[in-house]
Amino acid sequence: MLEQASYDELFELATDQVQNRFLMSILLAKRVNQLRNGAEPLVETKKTDTKEEVVFREIIEGKLEWTDTRNDSEEVLLDENSIELNTED
Repeated sequence: MLEQASYDELFELATDQVQNRFLMSILLAKRVNQLRNGAEPLVETKKTDTKEEVVFREIIEGKLEWTDTRNDSEEVLLDENSIELNTED
């Protein structure tokens, strides 16, 4: 099913898991960067898959975990340095 889903469908399914579009943007950017730098995908891929589609499927299938690494005294704004991705099973 996920292999045949459109980009928009994958995005909507992933936002059901993350439920915060700003956090989704950060997760997507960090994980796409990891994939571009040689990290192995955590889901099966096809040659036609974009890195973004791979990340959406990783989120949908529960392969990614994220941790808020802010201190309580810090602002509530999230940036790319306030989220740590855990990609090990």
